[in-house]
Amino acid sequence: MTVGVNVVIGLAVLALLLYRQLQPRRVREDGALRLTVILLVVGVIQAYPVVSNHPPTTIVVLLLLAGLVSGAVFGTLRAYTTKLWIKDEDVWRQGTWLTLVLWLVAVGLHFGIDYLSERQGAPAGLGSSTIVLYLAVTLGIQRFITQQRAVKLRATV
Repeated sequence: MTVGVNVVIGLAVLALLLYRQLQPRRVREDGALRLTVILLVVGVIQAYPVVSNHPPTTIVVLLLLAGLVSGAVFGTLRAYTTKLWIKDEDVWRQGTWLTLVLWLVAVGLHFGIDYLSERQGAPAGLGSSTIVLYLAVTLGIQRFITQQRAVKLRATV
């Protein structure tokens, strides 16, 4: 896929995620893993051609790993900014303005790390091809922690 297509796909997924984060939604106990796996598969499919044609250097691999770790950290932070409440015997959630800010900072950091990677000799398009993989990690962690918080909240009622 071209860089432009990867960016458009990544931005479309991000826009959908941001919209859904700010909407009141029931916490589902079964949906997080499925979406995370789908995003992981799409992310690998996007990144594989770039990496297989131009294997990255060790420093680039370390920067990419740092980006994924930062995604996990921001996913954890966002999970704790999400409001949870019980309504009709279900746990509901809704992101806050801080959740949105953390999303924007996290994605900006991802692109910053990608920029550094390109300066260190990363193959052209590697950063844009890994955005969906990044979203899979950060969203998967956020959803897992939110589900654990929902289980604890339900146990207190």
